[in-house]
Amino acid sequence: MGGLSAAFTTDFLISFAFVATLLIMLGLILNLYSELSSIKKRYRQMMANSEGQSIEQMLASHTSTVNDVAEEQQKMRNRISTLEELLRSSLARVAVVHFDAFEKTGQGLSYCVAMLDRNNNGVVFSSICGQEAERSYVKPIEEGRVADKYKLTKEEEQALKQAMGKAVRD
Repeated sequence: MGGLSAAFTTDFLISFAFVATLLIMLGLILNLYSELSSIKKRYRQMMANSEGQSIEQMLASHTSTVNDVAEEQQKMRNRISTLEELLRSSLARVAVVHFDAFEKTGQGLSYCVAMLDRNNNGVVFSSICGQEAERSYVKPIEEGRVADKYKLTKEEEQALKQAMGKAVRD
């Protein structure tokens, strides 16, 4: 009976191994089926608006679109750089100071106007008004200073300081 028991045990173990292998394979097949269903669903979603195109055609179309957008973005960056350069040299700071050039008039008709860019380059205009005449002066300003051959009046200096003190958003 020892031989029969050994054969039974061997047959049982072989059958058990076979059934276990079948169950593992069935689990793997179900897992693969689930993943395949998920992939098919994503594929259908991706191809929904492809209008009969293949994946290669769709990718080529998208690549072309991306390249066009990148080219347009580069053009925009160039335009922005040009505009920023123009903005740096444009009029950004202005200050006006009114004053009485002559004590007897008392009307405050004389004035100074400082007009500067973001680098404090520009001009100071002055107009001295009297009862009989008016005189106008223009003095260039570079980096916040007047050239050595010119001298600023206290009103012109005041206008220049006010203009330079104005905050500019870059």
